[in-house]
Amino acid sequence: MNERLTQPAPKLARTTAGLERYVPNKAQPWDDVRAGHLLRRTVFGPTPTEINEAIRSRPEDVVEQLLTDQRLPDPPDTWVNEDPFVRPDRDQRRIQREQLDQTRQWWMTLIANQGLSLTEKMTLFWHNHFATQAVDVKRPQLMFKQNTRFRQSAFGNFKTLVLAMNTDPAMLYYLDGRLNRVGKPNENYARELMELFTMGVGNYTEQDVGEASRALTGWVVDGRRSRLNDSRHDKGQKTILGETGNWNDLSVTRIIFDQPVTARFICRKLYQEFVYHYPDEHIVDQLAQILRENDYELKPVLETLLLSAHFFDDSTIGSKIKSPIDLTAGTARSLGLRVGEGDNLTAEFLVDQAEDLGQKLLDPPNVAGWQGYRSWISTNTLPKRHLHTDKLVDGKSHFVGRNYYTMNPMDHKAYIKTFPNPWDATELVHSMGRCMTSFPVDAEREEMFLTVLLEGAEVYDWNPDATGAKFRMANLLKLILELPEYQLG
Repeated sequence: MNERLTQPAPKLARTTAGLERYVPNKAQPWDDVRAGHLLRRTVFGPTPTEINEAIRSRPEDVVEQLLTDQRLPDPPDTWVNEDPFVRPDRDQRRIQREQLDQTRQWWMTLIANQGLSLTEKMTLFWHNHFATQAVDVKRPQLMFKQNTRFRQSAFGNFKTLVLAMNTDPAMLYYLDGRLNRVGKPNENYARELMELFTMGVGNYTEQDVGEASRALTGWVVDGRRSRLNDSRHDKGQKTILGETGNWNDLSVTRIIFDQPVTARFICRKLYQEFVYHYPDEHIVDQLAQILRENDYELKPVLETLLLSAHFFDDSTIGSKIKSPIDLTAGTARSLGLRVGEGDNLTAEFLVDQAEDLGQKLLDPPNVAGWQGYRSWISTNTLPKRHLHTDKLVDGKSHFVGRNYYTMNPMDHKAYIKTFPNPWDATELVHSMGRCMTSFPVDAEREEMFLTVLLEGAEVYDWNPDATGAKFRMANLLKLILELPEYQLG
């Protein structure tokens, strides 16, 4: 077994709730806890206003909005339409690095300034699923093109996306598909196609990998595009997963998607993304059935999962550990900070912070992607996480590594006033706790929050417009953002 994919499974089901539609009731109301849970799992850093608006709507309407197709954003620059350098010299390699950095900052800006849509979460999900390292590809135009494909297919058809990845120019460079030719097959992509992208270990043989690599021969990259060089393609008979024929990239995909395990494999990863690290295999099987019935269209699966009693069960809420992107860009967005030149923060700052915490956009650690879950937090990264959120609240200019960043401070008063009743101290701390973490505020937390917010004053004396109130609000924000619960989503 491949250790990078094996994980111990829990022995007992965490909940008996299934994929039946969630119906709000007294025990599980549609409130800031569950509305916040839905948005935290689908959007990077939901704001108090978005959570309040979701409460006033129906879960079905919110999910419909989240799954609405979005127009493609403007590209980072005109160079995306130019062909990459063929044999770059020293200066051209520097330009390539700068363009890759520009692409990272462009993407981070989209993440931090996103609207209410699942697009950015799914774009990052696919980047992690079809993990491709810019450090090896080196060609920024190809990384941008791949990112665009992920956006176009964010919650579209999984089979169509796999077909595109078979001949994606960045992938052809990263896993050596462009070197794969008749008489000298390269197995790198065929192996990961089966192991990491569609089926999982144990569901194919070494012979299947070798035969699939022959079927995938002949693809080369010209500029920003891939094309089939017929003279390099193996036209012989191949036997893949028990089927024999003169197969090509289309045939390989068809054969793989005829295997029931393929639907289960991707549904298991979707479950890990939106529910919990250790999947409930009974739920996975049901989602896989929905996926197959819909010819691998993802929207029906996502809609079913995100509106299910299973998704809204108490055991699911607050059960994920925030990734560095969620912690950095998500916190900035939830605090109402804008990212871009002349705004509160620069995208470069967030890119550097996320990398320092273990997640560099466009450069996952290997073809298996980021391990995630508990690997996100360690004795090294937890203090850095706290320091980062303090920086966002304080808005002070500072160094990250060797880079110095100028930050514009957040408007604490304006942020506090996005909560339902900011003039009521008790109601305010409850709203802040429930919006900014996944859990209701108990009596102990309420007392702690009020002590920081009031600094000895009486509850009835609280006034967010009073002199010095912003410093107390800042202290409360930093306290909440450093809670263990804030690391969960």
